[in-house]
Amino acid sequence: MASKQKHYNIDRIDKEDANFNLIYGEKSNGKSYQVKHKKGVLHYLETGKRFILLRRWVADITTLWIESYFNDVDVYKLTDGKYEMITVYRKEIYFSNLDDKGKVKRGEKIGYAMALSTEQHYSGASFLDVDSIIFEEFMERGGCYIKNEADRLMIFYNTVDRKRGVTKLWLVGNTISRICPYLVDWDLQKVMKNQKQGDINTIIVHNEENDVKIAIEYCESSGGKQMAIGHASKMIDSGSWQTTPQPKLTDSLKNYKKLYRIIFFYSGFKFMCLYLKHNITHESCWFIHPYSGEISDKQLVFSDIIKTSKWWQKDIYNPLINNKNLRELLMTFKESNIFYSDDLTGTDFKQAIDFTIRK
Repeated sequence: MASKQKHYNIDRIDKEDANFNLIYGEKSNGKSYQVKHKKGVLHYLETGKRFILLRRWVADITTLWIESYFNDVDVYKLTDGKYEMITVYRKEIYFSNLDDKGKVKRGEKIGYAMALSTEQHYSGASFLDVDSIIFEEFMERGGCYIKNEADRLMIFYNTVDRKRGVTKLWLVGNTISRICPYLVDWDLQKVMKNQKQGDINTIIVHNEENDVKIAIEYCESSGGKQMAIGHASKMIDSGSWQTTPQPKLTDSLKNYKKLYRIIFFYSGFKFMCLYLKHNITHESCWFIHPYSGEISDKQLVFSDIIKTSKWWQKDIYNPLINNKNLRELLMTFKESNIFYSDDLTGTDFKQAIDFTIRK
C-alpha cells in the first residue's frame, strides 16, 4: 500500500534567513512549486519586488517551458481575480489575461527569465527591482556544467544585487550527482555527505568584508506512489542519490592482501585505491572506497590539483615517475580490473575523475 504523500514546505529553510539557499531531493516533491509560489509570485504581490527565474542554458528558457513552469500557480486566486495566467514576452514574465478573442493581454511584469550561460550580457543592466533569484536544476543531469560555473553565478548574482546585500538566491535541484561545482567551490561537500533526509544545515563563509550565510536542505522523502523503474527510480521516488550499478568484490576484503595503495583526489572527492591479491586464488585487482583521512607527503596521489611534489601526479597512465615497476603496475588500472565498495562510490568516482578509464 502506497504511503500518503507529503509535500515539501519551504518555510523551514526560509526561517534561516540565509543569503544562499540550496534545496535538493527527490523529483516531484513540491520544491519548485514552493519556490516559485512563495519566492516568486507571492513575494512580488506582497513586496512589489520582482524575481529572476534562472536556468543554465538558453535552450532551457523557452517560452513554452517558462509558461508551463507556472501552470500550477493559481494566479486567479492569488490576484483576487485580477489576472488569470502568467505569460512570457521577450523573456520577461507577466501576469496576463485573455480577451474575448483569445488574445493575450499582458498586465504587470513580475519577473525575468535568464540563462546563466549568457550572464556577461547583463553586466551593465540594472535589476534594482529584483531581490530573489530562483535557479532551477542547479545539479546538472549530464554533468555538462558551464566552465567556471560557480564563479559565473557569483558574477551574475552581484550584477543583480549591486552590493545591496538584499538578494536571496534559491538553488533547486534533484539528487542527481554529488559532483557539482557549487559543492566544491563553496566547500559544501562535507556537509552534504553527512546530511540525512529532512536535515537543514547552515554555514557562514566570510569574504573580504561580510559574512555570507548558506543554508542547505536535503528534503524529506515525500512518500506517495512509487512508479519509477530502472537506475533512476530511487532518486525519483525517494530522493536517494542517483547511481548506476558498479562491480563489487566477489569475496570479503579480509581475504585479500593489500599490496599497494594510491589516492585519487578529484572534484573535491577523495578515494582510497588499493591493489589487492586474493589469498587463495592469487588473482589481483584494484579496489576503490571513499577516503576521509589526511594525505601524507609520501602518498602517491592522482588529482586535478597541481603540485610540484613527485608524489602528486596528474595522469595515472603516464605518471612522471622514474620507476618502471610502478608504471607497469599502474597500467593494470583497467575497467575490467576495478571494483568499488558500493554503487554510490563508483558513480561518484567515475563522475569526478577527469580521465577515461582504459578498458
